[in-house]
Amino acid sequence: MKFDARVMGVPNHLANARKYLSKADFALEQAKLKAAETRLLEKLPDQKRAISDMFKRKLDCITHFRCERFNFLEPLQQFATFIDGTSPEEVIQENAWTGALHIVLMGQNDCMVVPFDFSVPFETRVEGRTHPYVLCSSQRMKKELDMLDEYVAVEHTMGIRQFDAFVDLRRQDMEKFERSEGVGRRFWAKWGVMALRGMVERSVRASVPIFVDPQFGEVPATV
Repeated sequence: MKFDARVMGVPNHLANARKYLSKADFALEQAKLKAAETRLLEKLPDQKRAISDMFKRKLDCITHFRCERFNFLEPLQQFATFIDGTSPEEVIQENAWTGALHIVLMGQNDCMVVPFDFSVPFETRVEGRTHPYVLCSSQRMKKELDMLDEYVAVEHTMGIRQFDAFVDLRRQDMEKFERSEGVGRRFWAKWGVMALRGMVERSVRASVPIFVDPQFGEVPATV
């Protein structure tokens, strides 16, 4: 499986899902997004119009980050919790505090990062799924990334602030870096910062969500 994240309109995402997923998987995808909309409307009633508009807004994919490593964000999540004296497992299972709650709770499976500001990620239950569908905030995630960048200094050490809009990271490319001396968790945490930062900033500017979902790893970004 691959790590796959794309910034695009909800109708465009569903059009991709209809074309490339099985009938059952497409039905589940529809159910996920319907449940997500219902949850956002329930938790953010003052933003009802903006939420409805986001779910209707059509926009082709403006950012696509794909990596041949399913747990691409794990080093970032581990580093973020390490500096807070905890771990991703303790945050998830024991409600331990971390300043990177949205980054950690997006987990390794599918989630949606939406351009609305809320302090704690929302979970929504979807019939047919064994685990909840998580909704994170683009605005809060940007603040978390900026905080983490104070520790890893991405632009100073890597020479760039964020990745380009379209990135396809192959396993052999990553292995080249891993064979280099001194490459460890902090290095891959920097890559996580660079990948997420570009996505969350484009999500906020365009008022569309980020879809993180490994099942789309082989699906083109456009229909």
